Amino acid sequence: MSLYYIAFFSVYGIAIPLWPRWLEHHISIEYVGVVMGAAYWAKLVFVPMTSWIADVTGNRKSILIALALFVVAALIVLPHMEGWVLYALIWGAAGAALSSAVPLSDGLTLRAQQTIGIDFGKARLWGSLSFIVFSLLVGATADWYGIDAIYVAMLLTAAFLLLVSLFLPGIRTEPDKGKAPFFKPLALPNFPLFVVTVSLLLSTHAGLYGFSAIHWANIGYTNAEITLFWVIGVVAEIGMFAISGWLIGRFGATPMIAVAALGGMVRWLLLAFASSPLIIGLAQTLHALTFALLYMAFIGYIGKRVPPAISASAQGLYDSLAMGVFFGIFTIAAGWLHQLDGSYNFLFMSSLSAIGLVLALILWRRVWRFDRLQTTQEG
Repeated sequence: MSLYYIAFFSVYGIAIPLWPRWLEHHISIEYVGVVMGAAYWAKLVFVPMTSWIADVTGNRKSILIALALFVVAALIVLPHMEGWVLYALIWGAAGAALSSAVPLSDGLTLRAQQTIGIDFGKARLWGSLSFIVFSLLVGATADWYGIDAIYVAMLLTAAFLLLVSLFLPGIRTEPDKGKAPFFKPLALPNFPLFVVTVSLLLSTHAGLYGFSAIHWANIGYTNAEITLFWVIGVVAEIGMFAISGWLIGRFGATPMIAVAALGGMVRWLLLAFASSPLIIGLAQTLHALTFALLYMAFIGYIGKRVPPAISASAQGLYDSLAMGVFFGIFTIAAGWLHQLDGSYNFLFMSSLSAIGLVLALILWRRVWRFDRLQTTQEG
């Protein structure tokens, strides 16, 4: 599983920061955002579909192999296409296929944790490390050898992902007896509130992903310094993945969701007003809370409170809501606010985190009461 995360995030480490630079050399610059956005919105089809298949068949490995194969095939044909429409169609599908592997691979790791006791966080942290290494390495290579190095690296790492997928553990879940498992998790106690809360909190990163680099450049930082700010966040993320299993085991998942929300309020507020590199760097260390701890709390909650037969659907619902609906809306809002003032974007994200904190506290209370009632009834 660690090797799969290394392979997957080697592709992601190129796709997120560098892929638009290659696209702008093949289509008009005004359509690059459309092509990248096509992958974003296509997830609303890919994630529910693949999650549904995973729960119906109980087989995640075969789907992950098929998704990797699709990405490789799309990358092979993409340079031979003409016009932004074809690029949007092909990369829209390929990008959605790539990101749809996230809930499936995490679900497979979760099942490995439940069945043979591996540490999810320690397996996942290798992906974060891979993201840092490949984004920096390929960026430097493109500066030295030309922009096409980005495409070659994407194709090679995608081929590596396909190869590694063949060696994933064949851990299966017993298929659900129902005909439409994708929405079944919504019938679980407290799950609707849970999925809305974690999706809202994760999607506060929309302002960071979309406009932080532009904001930092506008206040005088170089590309190298901006990259360093990102690296600080990912290093903090790696550290949290290493200890998150102990934290969640000791304190529980729902309290950690509230901690992540509080971290988001502080982080986005600091970034709204910070110009000092020390303050920005400090704010970036809070990525350990706003992303890593939040995501591991999500995984911990799913592992404890969602039956394995519908866990892929539960993760698919979260991914569709967080990285689809919420992320799309907040990215548009963040762009509009950024045009007014660079700090407004982060103030908006801080206010969303405050809402998320209120929801997290309500969730914490409801889950505590539910567990207490269950204990009383069993007694």
